Amino acid sequence: MDYVFSDKTKKVTLGVAIVGLLLFLLGIVFDSAENYTSLIDHEGHNYGPAQRIWVSILTNGIFFFFISLAMLFFVALQYAAEVAWSVVFKRVYEAIMSVLPWMAGVIVLVLVAGQFGHMHHIYHWMSYNSDLTIADVEFDKLLDHKSLFFEWYFFWPVLLFFLGAFVFFVNYYRKKSLEEDQEGGTRIHFKNFAKSALFLVIFGYGSSIIAWQIIMSVDAHWFSTLFGWYVFAGMWLVGMIYATLLIIHLKGQGLLTIAKKGHLHDMGKWMFALSFLWTYLFFSQFMLIWYADIPEEITYFKVRIDDYPWVMWGMFFLNFAVPMVALMDSDAKKSKAALVVVGCIAFIFHWIDVFMMISPGAMKSEAHLGLVELGSFLLFLGVFTFMVLKSLASRPLVVKNHPYLEESKHIHH
Repeated sequence: MDYVFSDKTKKVTLGVAIVGLLLFLLGIVFDSAENYTSLIDHEGHNYGPAQRIWVSILTNGIFFFFISLAMLFFVALQYAAEVAWSVVFKRVYEAIMSVLPWMAGVIVLVLVAGQFGHMHHIYHWMSYNSDLTIADVEFDKLLDHKSLFFEWYFFWPVLLFFLGAFVFFVNYYRKKSLEEDQEGGTRIHFKNFAKSALFLVIFGYGSSIIAWQIIMSVDAHWFSTLFGWYVFAGMWLVGMIYATLLIIHLKGQGLLTIAKKGHLHDMGKWMFALSFLWTYLFFSQFMLIWYADIPEEITYFKVRIDDYPWVMWGMFFLNFAVPMVALMDSDAKKSKAALVVVGCIAFIFHWIDVFMMISPGAMKSEAHLGLVELGSFLLFLGVFTFMVLKSLASRPLVVKNHPYLEESKHIHH
């Protein structure tokens, strides 16, 4: 039985988006430039209110882009590893990754608005004059050292190459998935296997470089060799959480009946394991920087610990402790209720993780978690889920002629 995107579900997802939009606009109305005393440029212009809006758009664009990218990566990984168990969920993964081009567009829009439209100052390197010399008062040694990376003739071709490659592979896998339904056999499967090897190489470099470009460069003076891995772990975890919640929603409607409790258990194991991977990378990055105490490395954590200690440490401990305690038991990983509760908590606090990667660097000590942030999150969540479900309803819910389909059906009894 295939998924039908009912009018009721459409109203719910669009309702979430509309409520989010109203809260977002309400937050903008009550926001005041007087709240941003530290965000005044050298000409006396207070760019705080506009900056907050663009930061919220960027935070959500990145967060939901990474969810789609994680599913694209996971599909390729399943092909490269010749995995059978996940085939029953393949169309769910494909639906989630189908929204990637739109979220990539949001990110590009924010970057263009900052660099060419001068509508915000999230990335202060965009307004830095790379022709300055050491004799100039405005000369910045660290930005000068990184100037090639930020030059338009390097930054934009690299960014657009990787985003374009990801969009290409999204369309490729989705197209071949339908062709496989019609053709059967193993020709397309082995072609996908070969293409996945190429994709994983591109992804390995691209995921880290894009993380440097769109997130790490907000704090352009900062150095960390672990940041790409840290972003990757959070991205993968949130993607699996979203997929798990969507699968539970579908099973609650009486769909995906071929997926047994063991399949859900496997998704729970991914949530549990990736939570530990994210925690390990968070601690590794923090501990090494804290121990070395090098000025250009500690700047990132110093700002966040000094200005946002409760958000910083609350986000870390909840993202670590909740999955560890709640999903330690094997039966908990099979429990829909446990997966939903843990998934929702981790989903929200990993959104806060992305917020904390961007806002302190862009907003200094003036970042907030208020109506603007809540509204923008609900707006993106509603629109993203609407697009995912619309894509899910556009094709059969379960693949038909995948070589491992029968094994996937019977791998858990």
